[in-house]
Amino acid sequence: MSHPAIRPGAGALGLPAADVGPVLSGSLTAEAVIMGLPFDAGVTGVPGQRHGPEIFRKLSPGHDWSVDDDGTLGGLIDPLTGGPVLAGRRVFDLGDLGAVPLDPRVGRAAYYRALTGLVERLTRTRAVPLFVGGDHSLSAPLVTGLAAVHGPVRVVCFDAHCDFSGRPMPGVTDITHGDFLGHLFQTGAVAACELYGVRTLLPAACGPLPAHLRCAYAYGFPEPAHTVDDEPVHLSIDLDVIDPMEFPATGHPEAGGYRLRELLAAVEHVCRTRRVVAVDIVEALQDDRENRATSAAISALVMSCLRALLDDHHRGGARGR
Repeated sequence: MSHPAIRPGAGALGLPAADVGPVLSGSLTAEAVIMGLPFDAGVTGVPGQRHGPEIFRKLSPGHDWSVDDDGTLGGLIDPLTGGPVLAGRRVFDLGDLGAVPLDPRVGRAAYYRALTGLVERLTRTRAVPLFVGGDHSLSAPLVTGLAAVHGPVRVVCFDAHCDFSGRPMPGVTDITHGDFLGHLFQTGAVAACELYGVRTLLPAACGPLPAHLRCAYAYGFPEPAHTVDDEPVHLSIDLDVIDPMEFPATGHPEAGGYRLRELLAAVEHVCRTRRVVAVDIVEALQDDRENRATSAAISALVMSCLRALLDDHHRGGARGR
């Protein structure tokens, strides 16, 4: 008999959907979960990022998985390798934290607190959460929840902008999507941060940059040192890292960015060579002309992360997370 919380085919990418409660209680075991964060109150410019999870789910490809009673996946092969895709793995779409339209009674502080608590509880289940936002300020409460379990984490972030400011940000509601890293460094939730894809200038008033914040454009596919390989890593993907000629549906597009294929290769490398404990994909903007392409890009990133985290047999899948 199948688990009553499992709804085969009802999630994004044709994955089984499930309720979050059984995963948190341990009655339903997951190796990775997908959750939407339809929230954009941290935006200082163009809003609409709250629609990211909805666009992703409605237009994502519906893969024809087979799903066992306990949610174990099968049924797909990769024609390039002939090998199975996520076979024997348990991945569930747990829906959204909150809904669109946003409830005006739920303020930023309440939403951020709920996200921090949810991440902390999910982390203790050992499932790897992949969050689809939403604006980039959500990374702050997310990383705060990770740090409550793992201690200070390393952030590997792909972003056109250096989202840092040295201004005092003692509370999470002091942040915006453009400076949340300052809050994380000030609270000690982050041990170090690597930013890739950066191609914009930063006002001098935002500095000085911390010694453990490194910005670069090219990823470079570094070989991890042993001291880095075992560190818990949060992977954050701001979709404005992609060149706007290929991905225009974001709030702050910057010319000269990555091609999607470049980003996928870099993300796959991070997931295979680092101990990634959570992922967020943020800053997709509602645009009726671009929604299908937006969903395709997010879907490709989610599948690339899942396969690199769980199908990499050289690292034993999600071992040690």
